Amino acid sequence: MKTPYPRVVAACAATLALLGCGKEQSTPGPVQSVLEEKVPPYTYKAPVNGHVKEINIGEFDLVDGIAYTAIHGGGTVVYGTSKPIASPMLVDSACPLTQARALSKLRNASFAEVTLDAAGRSRYFAAGTPFGGSLTDLSPGTRASTLRTDAGRAVGHVLDRNYGKLEFDLPLSTPKFDELSYGDQDQKRRLVATTPKPTEEAVTAAYVALREAARKRNLKAMLSALGFDAKQSEAIRGMEGIDADFMVFADRFLTPGTPSDPWIKPGAGQVRAEGTKSNGKQFTNDYYFDLCGGNLVLTFIVEQTP
Repeated sequence: MKTPYPRVVAACAATLALLGCGKEQSTPGPVQSVLEEKVPPYTYKAPVNGHVKEINIGEFDLVDGIAYTAIHGGGTVVYGTSKPIASPMLVDSACPLTQARALSKLRNASFAEVTLDAAGRSRYFAAGTPFGGSLTDLSPGTRASTLRTDAGRAVGHVLDRNYGKLEFDLPLSTPKFDELSYGDQDQKRRLVATTPKPTEEAVTAAYVALREAARKRNLKAMLSALGFDAKQSEAIRGMEGIDADFMVFADRFLTPGTPSDPWIKPGAGQVRAEGTKSNGKQFTNDYYFDLCGGNLVLTFIVEQTP
């Protein structure tokens, strides 16, 4: 995705109560940690097995993921991740791919993705790291794959001779809203034609809510701002290693982190913010949001150093 260079906001009245404007309020107060209630551990059998290797994105195993039927008959999308993403809690999601991508960023989990047709064939193989490189390979004749969908499950495998393998036995979700998978140009054109644009105010408000949750180191508030309901949130907070992952993720929201004028397009929005991480290093970050019904969900962050 080409990154635009939006202008820095001249005023932020819509978010004054949450972030503040003006020189005297440009730097938020010290980080506040919120003591959250204990939640039970959340574990489940790994529904995905796989391995990806590529010189630019590195090497990683796949252990979790989601599968769903594309709304407009594009096939079955399978998205695998290198860390658990509470996949049983995403089965009934209105936007399973969007929420899976959001959790991949929070957990710093790499991914692989295909879209399989009725014969079990995929026109592409996509893979990447959450804050580094990615690839979408459209080469024909480089993949062998199978798919069986019955009893509400998607079972199959993909073997890409260049990049690795993906085996899965996943519950099959039925999204309420169309979601943009990799490598589907027809879907991209359709979404541009049919999907509404979010408002600039909504994009800014979505970023500010995440920024405040990160500043307070409040995982429960962060998950709520990302669009997860109470049941999903409790399960996610019960996953092993999630607290450490969240601390790293929260540090990706900078100080002062004042948002730029939003950039919007059908189904998506973006803001840019400048500032430092906790180690004092300066960054200029772009935060990308995807629309899920009336909610904006953070699915991508591009981090840039001067």
